[in-house]
Amino acid sequence: MKARYLVMESKDRSQARPRATSLFPRAMRAFCTRVAMAAFLLVAAAPSSRANPEQFAAHTEAQVATGAVSLPLNAEVEYAHALAAIRKGDLAAAKKRLESSIALAPTFTDSYFTLARLEARRLSPDAFFWLVQGVVVSAHSFEAQSAFAVNAAIILLLMFLIASGVVWIALAIRYLPFLAHRLGEWLKRRFNASASHFCAYLLLIAPFMLVPGYATGVALVLLATWPFMRRHERVFSFLTAGTFAALALFAPIIDRYSTVADPLSLTSLIAQANESAADPTLAALIGSTPARGLDAEQQTALGLLAMRAGDQDTAVRHFLRAIEKDPGDSIAYINLGNVYYLNGQYDKALEGYRKAEQVNPTDAVGQYNLAQAYIKTLLMSESSQALERASQAGFDPIRDSFAQRARATWSIYPRIYGAGDLWRMAAIEGRHQNAAVLTHAIASTTGQPCRVGFGIVVAALLLSVIGEHVIKRHRLAFHCSNCGEITCNGCCSDDHGNIVCQACSKVVGGVTSDKVLEALLRQRRQSVIVKRRKSIKWATVWLPGVRHVFYGRLFTGYVVALLFAGSVVALWMRGYVLPRWSSLDYSTPLWKWILPPLGIVLSYAIAVMSRQLYEMRWARSGAPRQRTGDGLDDETSSQSA
Repeated sequence: MKARYLVMESKDRSQARPRATSLFPRAMRAFCTRVAMAAFLLVAAAPSSRANPEQFAAHTEAQVATGAVSLPLNAEVEYAHALAAIRKGDLAAAKKRLESSIALAPTFTDSYFTLARLEARRLSPDAFFWLVQGVVVSAHSFEAQSAFAVNAAIILLLMFLIASGVVWIALAIRYLPFLAHRLGEWLKRRFNASASHFCAYLLLIAPFMLVPGYATGVALVLLATWPFMRRHERVFSFLTAGTFAALALFAPIIDRYSTVADPLSLTSLIAQANESAADPTLAALIGSTPARGLDAEQQTALGLLAMRAGDQDTAVRHFLRAIEKDPGDSIAYINLGNVYYLNGQYDKALEGYRKAEQVNPTDAVGQYNLAQAYIKTLLMSESSQALERASQAGFDPIRDSFAQRARATWSIYPRIYGAGDLWRMAAIEGRHQNAAVLTHAIASTTGQPCRVGFGIVVAALLLSVIGEHVIKRHRLAFHCSNCGEITCNGCCSDDHGNIVCQACSKVVGGVTSDKVLEALLRQRRQSVIVKRRKSIKWATVWLPGVRHVFYGRLFTGYVVALLFAGSVVALWMRGYVLPRWSSLDYSTPLWKWILPPLGIVLSYAIAVMSRQLYEMRWARSGAPRQRTGDGLDDETSSQSA
């Protein structure tokens, strides 16, 4: 069980807020009033005191009386009691608590999914109903959408980087020896180096150590191994590198919406004001936060909070300012009409609702409130028509999104911002300043800023494609046709009709008999194969997927790497990166601790138990073989089983 509370800052926000460098420290700040309310609710709802149910009900009534549209904290208290009842085996009490939680906060999705799981345990068909309801509510809830979008973006990014990194490592292990061989032969000829191949490996590994990072690693592997790769490996490398380049390029654009992950952004504060009761601290925060293109929305949110606090004059003033900032926004007109309606000024209310109808005739809340104003002014025919238009515009789902106890006291409904409105606000606010969630995630996990990573990878791709046509194929290394060891034009021999490495040439040196020649080459080939199997076994076992990619099974290797990456990320995050900001308590189910380690163990089991898929060598043929610059192109057609 892991509790995460928001401690909202109370300092004066009138001065400019510095640009955020990391979202996570900001996520741990919130309103002190929320912590006090959470503590009060937990104490009030504790079953040990006889007065607790009355205190809980009194708090609920107080919140409804001050205009709360939904009661998420109260709902979470009920949800916590439901989980406790489930652990005790009292499923009937748990179901009652969960239904109460939904009644208090219809957008609290955890209650729906827990109810679905509870009904599934009883083999009840209602499980499917609650599951569908949870999905529908999640699809329409801004809080659920924003939490899912941020977490999914970071989780998918990390899975992609880990899985693709495994494949890049496998390609490096598979193909760097070709380049090391060629470089070692050059060092031997040029400088008469005694440990030429060891020096070659040091020179090749040094750039990875001196300039670590995902982008530089990908660039070095591309530049070093592209001429040796097979066609499907080149396609995969191009797609993977291109995907990373696209992410790095478009991350700042995607991050325009990252304000939804900042609990202190104006968009998040307005989302809180949507459902909150009258809260002067929240109103002060909204008023002191820079508008950044959301002047009308800021004034409307302040008007809603003032109206719930009973300060009708202040509410009218804010709604009129919102209309002045954006005359095409019907939300301010509807809420202005609500203020007049609550004051008994039905003619003025009717005027506000009609103006909203002119701006947006399909607004369901506006049409419903207009019908109520028609009733108060005895225009029954017009009222019936407005009610019909409200029903056609989808008023019933909107009404169901409010707490049952709240809507039982209303004759008219407040017009709050929907999920689409809040995403639009996030995009507008993000043009001026955003939390840069994806940009920071890419920079922190890859080691380079997004633009630098994009430039490095794109340049490496272009240079690799161009270099393939510039480098002459006869300058490349290739496999010995007998044992499969790496050789090249400078060190191979074709005295016996086949291109063989220096070691195989020494074994059959001076032999004229074909049978003896065949026996010696077979003995040499078998000893090399046994040794290579052992070295490959230990070189490819460290990361799941490396062995499959090494042996040419690229798709299977990537799937195994994805399984490993997903399990590692799930174990680290336990299901989420950033929790809901309004969360009172977040628990980690046992299965989130068990399944990820099982996934890691399974991926390693697949990697260790996978058998050798083929030998990287050619069968000896009677006809002389021409020296080729890229022996890998002929590998599939000439290798033996």
